[in-house]
Amino acid sequence: MTRLKESKEIATPGEPIYEGQDIRPNSGAYKKEDKIYSKHFGMVKYRKNKVEVRPMSGRYVPQDGDTVIGEVTRVSYSRWTVDLGSAYDGNLNIGDATDEYVDLDEDDLTDYFDVGDAIMVKITSVSESMDVDLSMEDRRCKKLVGGRVVEIAPSKVPRVIGKKGTMVKQIIDKTGSNVLVGQNGRVWISGGHENLAAQAIKKVEKEAHTEGLTDKIGEWLEKQQQENEGEQ
Repeated sequence: MTRLKESKEIATPGEPIYEGQDIRPNSGAYKKEDKIYSKHFGMVKYRKNKVEVRPMSGRYVPQDGDTVIGEVTRVSYSRWTVDLGSAYDGNLNIGDATDEYVDLDEDDLTDYFDVGDAIMVKITSVSESMDVDLSMEDRRCKKLVGGRVVEIAPSKVPRVIGKKGTMVKQIIDKTGSNVLVGQNGRVWISGGHENLAAQAIKKVEKEAHTEGLTDKIGEWLEKQQQENEGEQ
């Protein structure tokens, strides 16, 4: 059993990434005989007994286990439809949204989430036909009240988060903002210096290829703070 590509390595369309029977292909990968191949140009990622390839560009492709920021677009009898910034919407059923008992004939689901609400949700499953099931059963998941949402390329999300969360942590520390990063490229910012935090995130996206970017962004944030203090 051999990994022909390791996690975080780049694979091209049709390139073999794993040989053997212990791993199954997930999104962005397919199996032929005893090898797994990449469907497109993207980053290889192993999850337990699965391997996937995340595209480096284009719209977000839902992945099982991702935590994303979505917008409620429809309220049905027992579920919500959620826009994920993808070609595929997500479905949030009432049983996966709250532990409370809900009488579907009496209670109004808009008391929980209404059209236009921003929510952080977890993707629990993605079928072969791209039916995307969502859940709020994660400590990070909640309704996002106030603040703003900034959109970046999904492929740049790892750089915005940084190694062990270092990049996003310093943006939070230096701006006083609450920042939540969705794997779908949507970033929620609330409180503190929201404008500065948004500028920093877009700067990381633009300069994602730069070495030593965490230090560079830290120095840039300090300079912006000093200039702001000088104007007051």
